[in-house]
Amino acid sequence: MEKGKNRAECKYCEKVTFACDVHSNGSKNVKYHWERCPANPANKSKMKGKQAELVFDIDREGGEANVKNWVLNVKDVRDAISYMIIVDELPFRHVEKPGFRHLMATCCPKFHIPSRFTIARDCLQLYGKEKTNLKEFLRMKCQRVSVTTDTWTSNQKINYMCLTAHFIDDEWKLHKKILNFCPIFSHKGKAIAKDVEECLVDWGLDDKLFTVTVDNASSNDVACLELKKMMQKKSTCIGNGDYLHMRCVAHIINLIVWDGLKNNKKSIDKVRYAVKFVKSSPSRLKLFKDLAEKYVRSQLSPSLDVPTRWNSTFDMLDRALKFRDIFWRMDIPTNPQLDSDLEAVLAGDDNEDPIELQFEMENAGAPSENDWKVCEGFALFLK
Repeated sequence: MEKGKNRAECKYCEKVTFACDVHSNGSKNVKYHWERCPANPANKSKMKGKQAELVFDIDREGGEANVKNWVLNVKDVRDAISYMIIVDELPFRHVEKPGFRHLMATCCPKFHIPSRFTIARDCLQLYGKEKTNLKEFLRMKCQRVSVTTDTWTSNQKINYMCLTAHFIDDEWKLHKKILNFCPIFSHKGKAIAKDVEECLVDWGLDDKLFTVTVDNASSNDVACLELKKMMQKKSTCIGNGDYLHMRCVAHIINLIVWDGLKNNKKSIDKVRYAVKFVKSSPSRLKLFKDLAEKYVRSQLSPSLDVPTRWNSTFDMLDRALKFRDIFWRMDIPTNPQLDSDLEAVLAGDDNEDPIELQFEMENAGAPSENDWKVCEGFALFLK
């Protein structure tokens, strides 16, 4: 009551009062204020008179979905597209493809799709924002950091290096973050050490380095020695840097397996040749799949291994053993012409790889029963 008149107070803003006498004012004033109250949750998401909608807000990690008010925000949509491009490893030109444009025209026709150049700039801005946030997180939560690094050369003959940080925060939660993925000019140890040091300085981790884990390449020995000297100069290393250099366990296991494989190399090469024989021709692969579906009732196909991954050799043998009868039915030829083919290659009359041809000459034909027994025992050991 105010001077004998009924007045209402808004429960959201708790500041505005307005006449609400049922006889002289009715509900018009109440409705008018409710539609315009800035503290009203239904009005918070309205931007410049745009209509808000109720939508489900789904967590990125697959958590629970909550209902919220939504209105088209161009910046949020562009940020979401940049996030999609980065996380799904899509090319920038993905936003200019007909399928994506059709999708956006269907679900969000009011949104003007930017060009790939604009999205590239948005991705760079998002990277800068995330880098700043991660730097602050490392500064506040990280006491010591261990890094792993590897280098390789692409099929375009460009050298690359990846540097990953591993650390435990103050809540004892293990984190793994890629700090840098960049081209390098040399695989030499000193060049690698310089690139790693520059990256650590850029992230403010040069005084928090604990260990560096690398494979057994000699260049990595030199790189770790140079990093050890750097840490000793700053007096930030633990144990005088004696435990800085850590060797990759996975790489060591791979070397052990390949060393033990020498005793069974002949039998494994026979299986490898049989797999190559099947996979090198679309018609042979189709025949193999048809036979496998008929006799083994499987739609799987043979798998070829990778020399640097011992587990891929296990996968190759394990799958081939399931299809040993199918390989026998494929009637793999011994190909007596391989000797003349090899001579032609060595004479420069052919473009085939002489090493590959030599491998075929030594392992042509289907694996014998003894070869399968040897591979079965070795696969059991790897398992």
